[in-house]
Amino acid sequence: MEKESNVAIIQTAPPSKLKTALRVARTFLLGLWFSTVFGEILLQKRMSHSHWNIVVMLIILIVTTVGLFRKDENNGASQILWFAFCLCLAPVYYQRTHDWAPVVTGALLAVLFWANMKVSGRSYPFIPLGALLSGVLTLHFPWPNGQRCLLTFVFTGFVISLQGIWIVLRYLQGDQSILPAEPIYSSGKSSDREFLRLLHWIFGTIGHIQVFSPELEQRIRRRYQSEIDQLQGLGFDYQFSDGETFPLFRFVLIFPALVVFAMWCKREVMTIHDGTKHLVGHPVYISKNKTAFAEPCGLGTKFYTAFQDGSLLISTTYAAVGMPAGPMIERHGRKAGISDTWSAHQQRIAELEAEGKRTERQTSYQAYAEIEHKETAPL
Repeated sequence: MEKESNVAIIQTAPPSKLKTALRVARTFLLGLWFSTVFGEILLQKRMSHSHWNIVVMLIILIVTTVGLFRKDENNGASQILWFAFCLCLAPVYYQRTHDWAPVVTGALLAVLFWANMKVSGRSYPFIPLGALLSGVLTLHFPWPNGQRCLLTFVFTGFVISLQGIWIVLRYLQGDQSILPAEPIYSSGKSSDREFLRLLHWIFGTIGHIQVFSPELEQRIRRRYQSEIDQLQGLGFDYQFSDGETFPLFRFVLIFPALVVFAMWCKREVMTIHDGTKHLVGHPVYISKNKTAFAEPCGLGTKFYTAFQDGSLLISTTYAAVGMPAGPMIERHGRKAGISDTWSAHQQRIAELEAEGKRTERQTSYQAYAEIEHKETAPL
């Protein structure tokens, strides 16, 4: 089995001078890029033959070239936030002739950068506040509202650059704590941890309830009959059905609605719980020797084993993208059959027990729910 080692290992190699410089200046460079890109569009609209266009284009080229060296900054969480921002901005763009458009643009930018800071663990409240004020400030310019919206982007870029200058000055004064922490996991999954923080921010805490409805249990078993037959052939017995829940009002954040639509396409079993929560149901099976839970879902099948020291072993029949492991979680995922994955999972259990670990043979729903919560807990 191909192994994805997720054991925490502290990096000891010092970062290069170039990498350190880019980390120090990245907020300033982001703001400069933001201002010049949208500033160029605004210049084309207001002064298409101005020589300033050449200067702005040169700055864009330099900043973009420098940005090519920042390989550590691309992550799924930021991409999802930008996608959601563009979805929200689209109706504002089509209504840009209204006086409220620049203010709403500033508010959307404020939410975007606030959310980005939340998932990345940074705290620069000056940026979202500046973005919001930028939208209000542009109302004092006697320009068409579409151009005011562009000016909101330009002013927001200035605000980001000012924050970046403050970071550089603090660093030059010897305050290295102003920089984001370097990844501490050898697997390089820092972007996955940010993605997990984003999911917690968007969905809130994912709840778990035991399904007692016979009708819902029947629907769940029918959906996963193929996986159930394979698990029973491997000696697994049905234990209970689990329901993952999150509040319905989270659908207004758009991304949860997209996730639920993807689940619907995969024929996941879903319903409304207590009139306020969205519930997704999965069957949970237990191995004959009580060492592992098995849970079929839309992506594939998971095997969970808990150990008495609080650690977890998780194996999946699919690559677990966006689900980082912590120091107490060992995760293995690759595209494979249920039988092969279970065989590899058993082999790893044996190896860990040979190292002195002891499996926790709790089979209650409470024990299973605690495993689920531990797997998705924010890092």
